[in-house]
Amino acid sequence: MFGPPQPGDPMRPGWNPVRRNRNIGTPAQGHGEDNRLTIPQSWHDRSVFYERLGACATFTQRVNGHCLRFFVEPTRSGWFHPCSVEDALEILAQVPAQDLAVLDFIVMRQPTRKQRILRPVWGRAVFAFEKGPHAGTAIVLEAQPLETTVWRKALDPQDQRELDRLHADGHQIRKTRRSITIAPTAASLRNTVLYRTLLHELGHHVDYRRFSAQEWDSRPSAQKEDYAHRYASEHCARLRQAGVVPFDPQRDAALRQEYGLKDQWFLSPQGTVEPWSCSPSTT
Repeated sequence: MFGPPQPGDPMRPGWNPVRRNRNIGTPAQGHGEDNRLTIPQSWHDRSVFYERLGACATFTQRVNGHCLRFFVEPTRSGWFHPCSVEDALEILAQVPAQDLAVLDFIVMRQPTRKQRILRPVWGRAVFAFEKGPHAGTAIVLEAQPLETTVWRKALDPQDQRELDRLHADGHQIRKTRRSITIAPTAASLRNTVLYRTLLHELGHHVDYRRFSAQEWDSRPSAQKEDYAHRYASEHCARLRQAGVVPFDPQRDAALRQEYGLKDQWFLSPQGTVEPWSCSPSTT
């Protein structure tokens, strides 16, 4: 006989009614949504997390005939800005004036631990940055800790090229059977942020101005990254050939005193090296 089950009918042996839904207890059902690691957002603050700066030094400098406003956040214990304000000014003074004209702000920010885990980057090109009454284009450079990064062993071509660039910057690369560890030094972090990331992000701004907003959005991200990498590589090679780079870390005592910049913000920390499962990138 056929028909719906009746009260008191025995269940099939070994059958667990809880298992009828394979999504129970999984992200597909929403499990873990309440405690998922995310960067906090506020209903009262529409700014992006990298625009939310704390108390910071802010000032304007004239570079190559162009005025740039700097925002520099203090660093926390164990972190530092690998590229100092003076270092950035030295590099930016060497780029073409028409390229520098597309840039309004240089932001040196201290990320939170959660931001470091979820969105690790060396720097960002921001086409619409807002901080108080100031609005414009920005390059955001992130403070860094001296911590080892762990990559998976299987790399796609883009990751392999980035690994080669990190090796050229002086990072210590070690390969194991299952992973790749990248151990930075203060010098290698400075090489990456100053000679590569700063120019890379400027390349994004130069590239952005060549297109309409719709055309830019439709371009593959790989094309955008290739242009920025090429821009940074060509300009750095030109500066090396001219003997401009590399140069020793710059320190202008008068500038730091005038704008409240502390030496310790730009000095590498000492201490143990802790592993990370993510690697900063340029964007």
